Amino acid sequence: MAESADSEGSERGRGTRGFALALGALVAAHLALLAHFAPPSVLFSREPVVTVDYALHVYQVDRARQAFAEHHALWAWDPFVLAGQPAGVVEDLTSKGTELFVLALQGLGVPWGIAFNLFILLVHLLMPLTAWAVGRLMKLSRFEALVLYGAWVWLWFFDSFLHWSWWIGMITWSFASYAIVLFVALLWRALRDPPLYYLVALGVLTPVLAIVHPFAGITLLPVALALVVQRRKALDRTRVLGLLLVALAAAATALIWAPVTLRFKHYVGDVDTFFNATLSFLFYDSFDLLKDGRQTGGPMRAAVRTLCFVAAAIGLVQWRRDKDERFWPMAWLTGSALLMAYATAYSWTGRQTQPYRHIGPAMLAAAVPAAVVLWRVFRPRQVRGYPASAQIALLLLAVIGVPRLVRTVLHYVPELLPEQVERSKLDLLSSPLVGLNEPKPVPMRHHGALPEQRAVRDWLVENHRGRGRVVTNDWVLGEYLVVAAGVPVLGGITERNVPHVDAHLFRREREGNLGPEGLRDYFRTYAVGFVVLGGDYGPVDARRELLEPVVNLKGYRVYRTREEPNYFAEGSGVVREQRVNHLFVDAASGSSVMLRFHYMESLRCRPDCTVLRAEVPGDRVGFLRIEHPPASFEIYNDYSDTRLATSSTPPR
Repeated sequence: MAESADSEGSERGRGTRGFALALGALVAAHLALLAHFAPPSVLFSREPVVTVDYALHVYQVDRARQAFAEHHALWAWDPFVLAGQPAGVVEDLTSKGTELFVLALQGLGVPWGIAFNLFILLVHLLMPLTAWAVGRLMKLSRFEALVLYGAWVWLWFFDSFLHWSWWIGMITWSFASYAIVLFVALLWRALRDPPLYYLVALGVLTPVLAIVHPFAGITLLPVALALVVQRRKALDRTRVLGLLLVALAAAATALIWAPVTLRFKHYVGDVDTFFNATLSFLFYDSFDLLKDGRQTGGPMRAAVRTLCFVAAAIGLVQWRRDKDERFWPMAWLTGSALLMAYATAYSWTGRQTQPYRHIGPAMLAAAVPAAVVLWRVFRPRQVRGYPASAQIALLLLAVIGVPRLVRTVLHYVPELLPEQVERSKLDLLSSPLVGLNEPKPVPMRHHGALPEQRAVRDWLVENHRGRGRVVTNDWVLGEYLVVAAGVPVLGGITERNVPHVDAHLFRREREGNLGPEGLRDYFRTYAVGFVVLGGDYGPVDARRELLEPVVNLKGYRVYRTREEPNYFAEGSGVVREQRVNHLFVDAASGSSVMLRFHYMESLRCRPDCTVLRAEVPGDRVGFLRIEHPPASFEIYNDYSDTRLATSSTPPR
């Protein structure tokens, strides 16, 4: 008996040591990968991350903090973008949480650029902690929770959708993807277990999730309703009241954005350009085939995701057979999220939510039952007990599977790839991973402004001197210049879902090829002073009768328009200053003046003048007209007028 007890104690001791070593290795791996993909020198810099979509989110946060400093609002009229557009009214619905986070830290004395980066860092750091919390809430053993932890770390860094999400700028949905799984786990426990602290935790998480990314509610609503209906007879009044308060707290976060969005709802256009995968993509994803990067992100690397879905199906069937109550929350969440990801793009309403995003919470939820199955199959003691034939089969599967996983890692860490021999242009088109016809992998890491972007910024700061607006075909550069250089830009993301994009040359025509007369009219209508072009030479470069080459800045070609830009379409005067929510005009003359700035219903004029909307051919929004203007006047955004749009609403 004593020997048996000693043996069991020794085995438990080895298990504890093994668990500690494995946990330490996973934590170290996560931190090492985080340091590689999100270098501390970048995240602790005063300069915010501007990788791809982050440039847009930096602009949104910057405008929100300016509006908040002046009017305690999160929206503004911005004369610097697209000849005047509503900032924070439509396009930043999924950035409100980021804006509030930055404002809170800025109020504590943290520079806003660092605060923005700290939000990104916090999302990265909370992911593995959430994995562990979900594992324990779903009653996984410590080793099963460890497998879940490892699966989430892999998916976070090496699944193509999740890596794409946090790299390209969908950082709030990256948070939502794992917070959704935590919500379901907490709700499941809150509905079935006596302690109220699960309900309290749910009350904290839910409004945070709702303000960080409101679309999380689309994923959660069917699952939450199903769980509540299933347990409705067992709920006492305290829990019913608690759940109602949680729902109200989540809904109340809409008060931050809904009133303004409703007021300017006539400016809201379609947002169905990205993440509209259909059923065929389920096949392509499972075999790492990239059909359309705009719909799934790229490159397609989904081996572990697919493994989780298959293992989850096995685990869920077993839970259902065993009448394990964990079946319902994970089956409903995984199943409904998968259905949304691949089936809802067939409807117009579904496309407005970019439904493929639901693949994020689907794979993370699937990893929960998958972790149970994988630990049961691959735990060392189990493997040692397999017959020799099964062990050989596992070895052969590893020979096939491990290279695929290594190739996935190498795509995201291309620094480890062998240096290629390049003897011809054909060699330059060859990828070390697959050979021909796939672009070579590029580092997908967080970074600040690139040297060439800084060069354009510095040149414009020194040479712009108020000479009209700057057109650029590089949308990331356009968003960056608005904040970093403080110059008015006709550019930025071409998919903005507001009619103000009529002022975007490359939204009108992908190459800007309007012809000589069309381009001349465009430059005149929108008071263009400079054009900055990157990439290959195109039709706009060829219009030398309209553009004078000035300088080449690390690959960006800067042109000066030959015709002097004029902000006055009618009358005359001087635009002395333009800043967020304000336009100052001096030396105005004429019975009326028409300014080449976009109209907005909340704009007012002082002293003793009125802002009217002027029709502009080819522009759905229209410009600003002031009848009988005083010599000097100010156009400003009036926050006190909260009326909804009236008949003066511009046509869409």
